[in-house]
Parts: sequence; structure tokens; C-alpha cells
Amino acid sequence: MLNNDATDSILSIESLGRRVEVVVQGVLQVWHVWNQGATEKLILLHGGSGSWTHWLHNIRALSDTREVWALDIPGFGDSQLPPLAVDVDDLVPYVIKGMQAIGEGKALDVVGFSFGGLLAGFIASTDASIVRTLILVGAPALGLTGTPLPLRGLRADMSETEVLGVHQHNLKVMMIANEDMITSETLELQQKNIARDRLKRRRIARSDALLRLQKDWVCPVFGVWGELDALYKGRMNEVQDRLKDCDLRGFTIIPNAGHWVQYEKAEAFNACILEILRS
Repeated sequence: MLNNDATDSILSIESLGRRVEVVVQGVLQVWHVWNQGATEKLILLHGGSGSWTHWLHNIRALSDTREVWALDIPGFGDSQLPPLAVDVDDLVPYVIKGMQAIGEGKALDVVGFSFGGLLAGFIASTDASIVRTLILVGAPALGLTGTPLPLRGLRADMSETEVLGVHQHNLKVMMIANEDMITSETLELQQKNIARDRLKRRRIARSDALLRLQKDWVCPVFGVWGELDALYKGRMNEVQDRLKDCDLRGFTIIPNAGHWVQYEKAEAFNACILEILRS
């Protein structure tokens, strides 16, 4: 069972909102909404092998003034995987339909983390009418892919201790710069999310797809990256330059934070996002 004694435990945050199910072409999408009825909506799209819980430490702050909608991207969390879907581009029409349903056809502010940022980039390129502001957080597919990270895999014969050891290693290698931030809650969150990841290929993330897609974006764009993001080790100075073909209004690097910046440095991240939304 996931811990529920922390201020931002999954159960405590989930209880503050409401689960909303949207069926698109026969495929179930699960959204979670907080502060429903607020004037402005904010869409959160999580990273690969994740769920809405990637935003666990951000929901309270972001929903203070916004109606916040966090999706379990199709194929992750509690949302079903569309038939024949193997990568991010296959999910785009489903998520657009879901956003249209909850947004009632209005343009929405979207924050996309990692894989979710790539998905948001595809959506903004496909349907310019649905994204009002695009905020990319640690997004891949900028053509800056280096040597693959030394991630470890799981085996069916592993003990619970060995499984947690794999998650600890992978979080340290890819997601979180300060190992002290990897708590028992973090490990349990990761374990549950990994177990519900049904979209296994995700090759587009290692391409330069966003370099091409950004030319079709018509909305203002903002970037927020962790200074120590493992996906861009030694190349952070190149990231902002890769977004030169869009209407980039701001680019923030949050110090001493890894890839999962909104979890590791939540206070700084939340302040940054709220400032962007006020601009």
C-alpha cells in the first residue's frame, strides 16, 4: 500500500479532487481535477512510465487559483492503451478529443513533463486551436540524445528488496539529482507507475521530432528544466537554442534539480509555473 501519512501523499491529494472518466473512441481516459469551477483550466501531462502522480507536489499550489486537470496519458496509470498504439504519435488524436471534452472546445494552458511535453508538442502541432500556452518541462526529442543512461531492468524472479533496489537506481540515474529525495514514498510511487506502463517502445523520444513540430506551434512557449537533468548532461546550454523556431517567451533553469524537477524542487517549480501563468 502506498504511504498516506505525508502532506502530499497520493491518497491525501487525490481526495481533494475528483476522478473523471472520458471515453474516446471506446478507449477509457482517466483524468483527475482539482478546484473544479475555477475560471481558468490548466492541463498537466506527465512523463513516461508515470501517471498523474508525477505532479504530486504541485497540485496544491497550482490548483489554488486554477482548475487543474491531470491526465493519466493513454497507456499509463488507469487509462487504457488505444488499439495498436506503440508510441506518442498514436496517442495524439485520443488526447485531443479528451482535452476538447473537458475544455468544452476552448484553448487550454498545457504543462507537459518529459514524454508529456513531447505529447503536448504533437498536440500543439496537430490542432493549434486547443493549446493556448505550452509549457515544456524537461522535454525530449530535441536531437540532443547522448549515450543511453545505465538503467536497470526488472526480472520476474526478483525479490521485493531487489525490485526496490532497481527503482532506487533508476530514479537516481535518470530522474532525481539529490538521492536524499528518493524516499520510501517515491519508491512506492515509482513501482506502481512502472507496473502500469503499457506503452513500451517510445522511440520518438530519442529523435529530434520537436525541432520539426515547433514550426507549427502558434501559441506562446515556455521552457522549464532542471539544471542537472540527466537527459541533457553537459548540454544544458544547447537546450534553449533548440527552441529557436517557436515563440519562446521564457526559459528557466531551476538550480540543483534533476529531470523530475517538479518533484525534486517543487517550491521553485510551482513559483515558476505560477509566474508564467500570470504573464
